Order: sequence, then C-alpha cells, then structure tokens
Amino acid sequence: MLNSAELRYSFRIVARICFLLSVFCITGAAIAQLSTASISGIARDSSGAVVANATVTLRNVDTSVERASVSNGSGEYVFLNITPGRYTLEAKATGFSPQQIPEFVLTVGQTATMNFTLTVGTQTQVVTVEAGAQQLDLQGADLGAVIATKQVNEIPLNGRNFTQLLQLTPGVSPIMTGQAAGMQNSGGFGAPVTIGADYSFPAVNGQTNRSNMYLMDGLNDYGTIESTYAVPPIIDSVQEFKVVSHTDNAEFGSVLGGVVNVVTKSGTNDFHGGAWDYVRNTVFDARNYFLPPDQPKPAYHENQFGASVGGPVLIPKLYNGRNKTFFFGAYQGFRYSKVQDTNLLVPTAAQLAGDESGAPQIYNPFTTRPDPANPGSYIRDPFPGNQIPSSLIDPRMVAYAQYVFPAAGPFFSNGTANALDTTPLIQNQDEFSVRVDQNFGSKDSAWFRYSFINSQVTTSGNLPALHVIHPLDARDWGGSYVHIFNPGLILQAQFAHITVLDNTATRFITSTSGIYSTVGFNDDFASGFAGANGGSLIPGPGISGYANGGESINDTPKATDSYEYHATVSKIVGNHQLKFGGGYTTNNFVSPLSQIGLTFDATSTAANPNVGGTGDAVSSFILNVPHGASRRNVDETTRPGGLLSVFGEDSWKVTPKFTLNFGLRYDYTFIPPYGTNATIGQQGGIETGDMDFGNGTYVVQKLPPPCSVRGHAPCIPGDGTLPDHVVVDPRGKIAHNVGTNFGPRLGFAYSVDDKTVIRGAFGIVYDNWAAVTQMAQNIEGAWPDIGQQIQTHLNEPTSASPTPTVQAQNPLVASGSGLFPPATPFTNNTWFYDPHIKNPYSEQWNFGVQRQLNSSTAVTINYVGSGSHRTNVGGYYNTALTPGPGDYQARAPYPYSIPTFYDRSAGFADYNALQVEFDRRYTNGFSYGVSYTYSKAMTEDDGWFGVEGSLPQNPYNPSGSRSVSGFDLTHVLSINALYEVPIGKGKRFSTGNGVLDYILGNWQINGLLTGRSGQPFSPTISSDIANIGNDFVYLNRVGDPHRSNRNAAEWFNTGAYQSPAPFTFGNAGRNSLRSQPYWDLTPSVIRSFPIWESLQFQFRAEAFNVLNHTVFSTPGSDLNNPQLFGVVTSTANYARELQLSGKIVF
Repeated sequence: MLNSAELRYSFRIVARICFLLSVFCITGAAIAQLSTASISGIARDSSGAVVANATVTLRNVDTSVERASVSNGSGEYVFLNITPGRYTLEAKATGFSPQQIPEFVLTVGQTATMNFTLTVGTQTQVVTVEAGAQQLDLQGADLGAVIATKQVNEIPLNGRNFTQLLQLTPGVSPIMTGQAAGMQNSGGFGAPVTIGADYSFPAVNGQTNRSNMYLMDGLNDYGTIESTYAVPPIIDSVQEFKVVSHTDNAEFGSVLGGVVNVVTKSGTNDFHGGAWDYVRNTVFDARNYFLPPDQPKPAYHENQFGASVGGPVLIPKLYNGRNKTFFFGAYQGFRYSKVQDTNLLVPTAAQLAGDESGAPQIYNPFTTRPDPANPGSYIRDPFPGNQIPSSLIDPRMVAYAQYVFPAAGPFFSNGTANALDTTPLIQNQDEFSVRVDQNFGSKDSAWFRYSFINSQVTTSGNLPALHVIHPLDARDWGGSYVHIFNPGLILQAQFAHITVLDNTATRFITSTSGIYSTVGFNDDFASGFAGANGGSLIPGPGISGYANGGESINDTPKATDSYEYHATVSKIVGNHQLKFGGGYTTNNFVSPLSQIGLTFDATSTAANPNVGGTGDAVSSFILNVPHGASRRNVDETTRPGGLLSVFGEDSWKVTPKFTLNFGLRYDYTFIPPYGTNATIGQQGGIETGDMDFGNGTYVVQKLPPPCSVRGHAPCIPGDGTLPDHVVVDPRGKIAHNVGTNFGPRLGFAYSVDDKTVIRGAFGIVYDNWAAVTQMAQNIEGAWPDIGQQIQTHLNEPTSASPTPTVQAQNPLVASGSGLFPPATPFTNNTWFYDPHIKNPYSEQWNFGVQRQLNSSTAVTINYVGSGSHRTNVGGYYNTALTPGPGDYQARAPYPYSIPTFYDRSAGFADYNALQVEFDRRYTNGFSYGVSYTYSKAMTEDDGWFGVEGSLPQNPYNPSGSRSVSGFDLTHVLSINALYEVPIGKGKRFSTGNGVLDYILGNWQINGLLTGRSGQPFSPTISSDIANIGNDFVYLNRVGDPHRSNRNAAEWFNTGAYQSPAPFTFGNAGRNSLRSQPYWDLTPSVIRSFPIWESLQFQFRAEAFNVLNHTVFSTPGSDLNNPQLFGVVTSTANYARELQLSGKIVF
C-alpha cells in the first residue's frame, strides 16, 4: 500500500496529468492500442461512389457482443479498441442489399481495412464476401509480429515460458548478456523462471536487452530492477502476443527495443478450458557433454501441471452472464528436483602447500622495489621453481580455503575442473491468473485481471557447502474501462499495480564460528550486518578463475512497486483518426542488502603489475595479498520516481491508398531519488553522495552532523567541516529529472494494389526504464556513510608503499574504520554515476514492402536502422589520462580521487538490418513462419553498468573500443510449422473404415528450427598493463586466432595473443572473436483422442534438441587465467531433452 507521503505525491502527479489533458482537450493512453485492434474501411456502391450513412455492425462470434458504426460523408467507418478475437462484419444502407463478411480473426495491435461494395437490392438479399487479405497492414508502419493462439499453444516450449517465442520475430537477438540473464536460481535479482526453461532475455533491433518493455493486456508487467517481466503469463491463458518496435505511432514509447504485449484469454458464451501435466525425468534426457564419463546422469524429476476454465458468469436462479459477463482463470504448478553436476575448479592440496609448479612464473610481492633501470616501474624476485616457502604461507588463508572449498580430486573436463558440486537444486512454483470481462451495454465495457506467482528455489551458492534460499513472489493486477460516446469518440481508462518480492539468503550450512575466528576476520569488515541480525558473514575467497561463493543476505520486499494510471480518448474527424493521451507510472524500490567479498588475482604475484602472463591467483591467496574487497550493509530505499507521458497523433487517410501518420510524444522522467528521511542516521540511508567528474566535486545528498555529535556513520569527520572539493546539493537529491524528451513520429503506408503495401517510418524514442532503478540505488552507503565500501587495486606498489600492507582480515581500512568514514570521500571505489546523466534516445527508421501471396500467406521485407545516442558508458573513470610509468593517480584529471566506477550517458550505437518474414496463417490444418535477419549492431559499450559485454579499455576514448555489440548476431533464422495430418474422418483423406480413421487420424506434427551466428567475445587480460588504474586491457594480436579444428580444449589459437607491453593498450579489439554458431531442431507430436463433442484428450511428445547437437558457449578469454584461456567449459544449449504430457481440452 502507498503511505501518506506517496499518496500525496501520486495525487500531485494525477493533478499534473489532468492539467496536461485539459491542454490537449482529450486524453489517450500510451499503450492501450497494444492490447486491442481496430477496423476501418469505406462503403461504396458498384459505380465506386461513396455511400454515406451506411450502418456497419461488428459482432464477436464467441460472446455475441455487437458494436455499430455509421459511414460518414466520405463513406468511411471505423471501429476502435476492439478486443482481439473472432468477428463477423455486416454493412446495411437504404436501397442496397446487406453485405456480410463471414468469420475472420483480429489479432493484437492489428489495424485491419475492410471495404464494402454495396449493390442495389432489397434488405432481404444478403451478399456474403470474403474477408480479403487481412494480413496486410494498410495504415501503419511499425515493426512487429503477432504470435497467434495456435503457435502459443502448440509450438514445443521447454519450460513453457512465452519468451522463447520472441525469436519468431525478425530483429530479435535471442542471446542473454546482461545481469537479468540469469535464472531465478542465480542467487540475485532475476525473473521467476522455471529451472531448465529456455528463457529468453533478448536484444530487439539493435538495442540492449534491458531496453524492452513487458505488458499484459496493455498494462505494465515490468520488473524494474530485472528489466524483464514481473509475472509470466500461463501459456494456456495466453490468447496471443505481439512484439512492437520502430513504430510510427506516438502512443508507443518509453523503451528503445521492443514492447512485448501479451493478451490473456477472456471467457465466452461457451465454457472452455483444459487440464495438463508435463513430465520430464532423468531417463528421458541425453548426457551433458561435459559430464565426466564415469559420472552417472544426475537424478531429477520435473512436473508442470495445471488447469484453466473460462465461460459466462452463471449464478443459478440469480444471474445469467451470457452475452455480458465472462471469466477466465488458470492455475499452474511446477515442481523440480535435481542433483546438480556442476564442475568446479578448486585449489589442490599441493597449491595450498606452496607448490605452484603448474602456474606461470610467480614472484614474491614482499620483494617489490623500484626498478632502477626504468623509473616509475617496479621489479620483484621470482620464487625459484615456483615454490613458495612455508614461512611465507599464511596458515589462516589455508584454513580458510579448506573450509570453503571441497577437496580437489583428479582433473577432468579438459583439465578445467577437479571437483563436482552435487547440491540438490529444488524449485517449487505456483501461479494463478483470473480475468473478468463485463459488457454493460453497447457503450460501456470493462475488465479486471489479477495474476500472481510464488516461486522458491533452494540451490548451491557455487560451492557445495554454500546454500541459497531464494523466494521470488510477484503480483500484477489491474483493469480497463471503455466508454463509447459514439463510434467516432471513445474513452478508455486503465489502472495497474505491480509488486515483486525478491529475497535471497546465501549461507554456509556448516558452523562458521570456528572459521571466523581461525581466519581472524576483523569485525569492521565481516560483522555487524543488519541482514544477519548484527552478526557476521563469511566472504567468498574470490580467487580469479576458481570456484567462488560467499555469504550474503539480500532482502528485497519491493524489487518492484509500480502504480500505473492511464486514460484515453480517440476521435474520428473526417478522414483523420486523432488520438491524444497521457499517463503516469510510479517507480519505487526497497532492498536491505548485506554482502561481502574478496578478490585475489595474478597481479599481486606477477613480475610487476604491468606485465601480463606471469603471476598466479592461488599464490596471491595463500600469501594473503588481496587485490580487492567489498562490503555492503545498506537499507536501499528510493523515493517515488516514475514516468509522465503525453502524446498526440493523427492517422490521416490522404487517399484510399495512402495513409500518413504523424505525432509527437513527450516523456518526463522522474529519476527515483535515493533514500528517504526515515533512513536518516542509518547505514545505506539518505545521507550519501556521488562523484561529479564533470567538475571534480563530490556531491553530498543530505548533510549529516559531525561524527563527534552523532558518534557513528553517516557523519562528517572532525568538526563537521566539509573537505575540499565536497559540496552539498541544495535540492536534497543527486539525480536530475529529465524533461527534454520530445519524440516526433512520422510514417506512411501506400497500397500499390490490393495485395501490396509499401511502408516507411521515422521516430525518436527515449529509454525511460532500462536500469533506472538500479542506477538510483547504486550510490547507496557512500561517503559520509560506510554502508557500501569497495576497494580495488589493493596492494599495488607505490613509491610510498612498494610492498603489500593490506590483508584479507581487514582490507577496507582506507574506506573507513569502525564506526566512522574516512576523512574524505576520495579513497573509496563506489558505483558512481554522473549526476547529470540522461536517458538514452534512439533515432529509428524502417522502410519495407509487404505482399499478400495468397489468402493465407504474406511476405514482408524491411530495411531497419537506428542511431542511438546518450547510451551508457561504464567502467572505471578518473584513471590516468595516458598510459605510463609511475603513480597513475598523479596522472588522473583529479589526482585527489582514486579511479572508480562511473556511468555516463556518452556513448553511441547504430544498427542496420535486412529483415524478411514469411507468414502462413493456420489454414486447412497447416501454418508456418519463417523469420530471417541479416544485421550488424555496433556499440562502444554494451549496456548499463558494463554487464552487457566488454568495457572500453580507455575510458577517455570509448570510440576506440567501438565494435560489434555483445548481442550482435550477423545471421538469425527461425522456422516454425504446425501440420495437422489430413487423414481420418472428415479430413482430406479417409480410409472409409471408422476404426482405421480413428487410429490414423487426429495426429499433428509441429516443429521449431532455429539457427544463428556465434556470440562475440573479447580476448583480455585482467591486469592494469597500461598502468592507468583500470582493471583490464585487450590483448595484442600477433597471429591468426582462427583454428581449422576448433574444439573445447582450444576454441581459438591461443598463441595468436600476447599481453601488451607495459604501459600500452592492446590491439586485439573488443568483441573480435565469436563462439560456435548455434542451431537447434525441436519437433513435437500431438495425438488427439476425441471423447465427446468438444471434449478431447491430447498426448504430446516433445524432443528439445532432438539431434543432441552440442553448441559450445564462449570460451575463457582472460590470459590471467591460463588454465581456462581458450577453453570451453559449458554448452550454450541443453543436451537432448524429452518431455511427455497429457492434456484434456474442452
């Protein structure tokens, strides 16, 4: 529920909306048309003259609900806001015979054109005509594909997740490269996904995969922190859905990629529904490619079951809802249990004893000293024979490793693993959805839907002794009201509320009290966590290249908490379809977090920090020389943010063959301010700050009292005097709202003839949602707080301190000690962002032609392009301006501050594609769809917070890292088909024998074939070779990286790459290599057994990856992990999986 402050805030927003609507005179919704369809046309007589005052009646076949329209002086009629479904259409005019178009289907977002040619005659002479080529869109120019009911229900889906069907749409890059790509069992923020499902988190038309919007029935179904759906629709409750992009309609916006709208089923005058159970287990599946030969397949069991029913609301003797009140409800449960077979690489006993003979040459960090031959550089003494003396090994770290890691065994999986995690993976999931539709008469209608999902996963935290409990619950409810003043003036009002609870507790299952004291973790670092009731957490060891996992408590009662308000009126004036509108959606977030971590890499035992190919992470670990550490103890809360949108547009039918669409959209983005006044005095509360590298100042959001007064952080050290370069924002918030988002739209559609349409569009769209929530909470716990502490580049030599001084027991001394923050904010590395950051925008265009080949088949060819501006560039900033020897901080723009994470709206991206689609609608028992995309997506940085791909190695020259994006797939092909075998009674072929017809009939064969190019990746080294304060550079390419016999042991020629020379950048380039091309064939067979009238039983058999074709994922690409460099350790697909199911349909 909203508190009083939030209610006042929402009322103020609603007042603003009302004012804007009064300015526009009439209102409209930003996304309403996505869940409905429309029909328009012209009534003429046989001579071609227009017929005015013709009455056109639209009738829903399933509900018998009728609507009427009257043609104007130009003979034009229109129906707006039509629920997708089956309809008939009839036109009547005085002196003419009625003309009827028999049953046809309207799909979501469709703008159908149906013209009448009336003949002179009596009212009793009804003329029936065909519906015509309804696959053609004669009025719009947006890109999108409708996934129809038949495809949703019968294309084989692994895990029955609707996002798999997104790949049927041209322009969709179905690879996952972002934070939300993980399944729910990832142990962090995620989507409620059934384990093992082919969940897709795609990039659409060259935009990042965090730039999509998910709607259900035209209303928000968006998880703001995950940037994906909040509640997944139950497949059997889905009528159809559509992906819209690059549209010429100003009512669509808020994201740069695709708007995915799922339309749920409504009840009808007849009861219909079904029940199902999908079963999988160990016996059905092939072996994983990387499972050791002597290891049996892990035992697992999976059941996905449920039921649905819909119809009229009937209360015997009290209420008969036929023709007016309908319901549809569905429930689905999922139960999964599997013994995992996760391969792990862990340190061996010999390594922990100091025998590093299998590693590159290691050096003693305690001998670090200035290099007299190269001023500004350092040298170290090598360990002879790569043997570390026992006197230098820290026994506390050995005990630490023995506690967290399982015992190492023989190597397997190409030498990349020596232990196995068999922790059970269990998921229990329940979801439910109900929808009620009400027709109050010919002018008023409404619907309401409530959907929820409860999902819980228990799994490993990447180490056998570390377990995760991850409940994820979501709710999505809302409704819509439509009033028809007259056929040319329609009002629609909508409301929705979405909540997501996403909690994760990761703890060691064995007692940690002994190991805590044995290792000697300092309480300032590893204790006092609110999520652990003030107790301690054990950090993950963080040995680069090895298995890792640590304790954390992430409670997120409001991972999403959004209210949505919209209202719409559409107006027909002559041959103009006008629409204006506005709406507001809130964006709130609450998440107490308790996290801790360490990092050990090869840098600390390399010849020096700027020389690659030497050093070893395990050696750094047992010597107790960490490279980084982090701690989070915060109560993340954002004040209400959101999006206010208004638009106006006109679809002008200039001639019967030419339609011009133009409009303007305006979005005002309220960035959610971090923290509330209720968090004053708390760690991770409102008293935090952010770096502004535009002028080198540190901006405090809300000023706390001096430490001498409060006695603990957050507070200002000393007497409360602000340090140099520190200011206080008088507005009491860091981020600045964005009020310059004007998006013009222009498009056209020209009908060359009855079967051919040429279309084009241009528009500017803004991304108001991608990672906005995550960015808002990133400054949590920063100075003058100590709630979030991050240190990198620990123990790197300086002239003042060439040898290591920081140990794992208390690695965050520079970030604050005990109760108080450090003297200045410039010694802590935090996830800062430019306080003046703006949301990205994209100039998008398309031009294409659509041709109806026959009554059921159409082909569409489009050129699609975009240029995106203000895209995010992340990674380290305030690094040294140029590579070179010596203290890199002295060469930074602001030498008083260490390098730190910093996000800026400074990037550019472009996309160009040829997209081809063949679509045969289900006719005579057969349908197919072919989708092909040939494209190139170019970026400088692949997304928010650097999680979408490699970062620029030089933050001051991001264009120097310009290359194909992490989601660039040159070729993407998808073919789907549904075929009902035409044998049996009433079919094309019959044996004439009832028994044989029953045996041979009622079979259906379906299939999905997908193929795409390999995924790009970058060869790097995780060392500051350039000595600028960054954590990596690209490698130098010194040969041909391509191999004629690529395999898992060496996917690319590793000898083609070397570490760059000290104080230089690498030349290999970002995303310069690709993984194995992907292809998959998944067929299914359905056998229906008629029982009585519409009641039937279906048996289904589905084979995912039926040919058991192995597709390798990207190999290791960090030269500092030599045991994994060029080695593939996992697959990009599943081994063959069989699924059997039974289903009752009525």
